[in-house]
Amino acid sequence: MSNSFVDSCVAIVLGTGVGFLLSVGGQKILNQHYKDTCNTRPKHNLVYTRGFLGDTYYCIHSKYM
Repeated sequence: MSNSFVDSCVAIVLGTGVGFLLSVGGQKILNQHYKDTCNTRPKHNLVYTRGFLGDTYYCIHSKYM
């Protein structure tokens, strides 16, 4: 007989872990994209921030700076 509470907790922990890993991977892909393409866009600046998922880069138009 399986314990449904334990099964639910395991599913939540595994789902959270997988979601976190996918978020970190997606952030790394976006960071590389912004680093590669921001310099080619006129009047845009590369902005660096440090957040929960690690280093984050944004390509922002200079009028919003």
